[in-house]
Amino acid sequence: MNHNHSINWSDKVKMLDDTIRQEIGIEGESEAKHILIKVQTKSAEPIEPAFIVGEDEMFLDLFVLSPQGSGITSTAVLKDNIQSIGVIGGVSAEKVDPSEVSETPLLDDVDGLYQ
Repeated sequence: MNHNHSINWSDKVKMLDDTIRQEIGIEGESEAKHILIKVQTKSAEPIEPAFIVGEDEMFLDLFVLSPQGSGITSTAVLKDNIQSIGVIGGVSAEKVDPSEVSETPLLDDVDGLYQ
């Protein structure tokens, strides 16, 4: 019998993130708004990077970031199918100074498409 459905993954991920922050010496600097995780299910491919948006007894609701960085997919994972969850990092809730961010135009390689 699988007891995964009774695990509160949201709490586990927060505790993991806190532990990692303490170990690398950045605890207390900023509260992570979204903790990026990698979810390994019984299928071959892990779900990553993702963050938890909700949870109930049966399902873990995730937003999965696309590898191209162009979008977010909402998905629900059956808790009984989860083998492990690892913390990748946190996305800070702090405001970022726009002058520190180098912007890459999203449409920089679209020019060739409209000829």
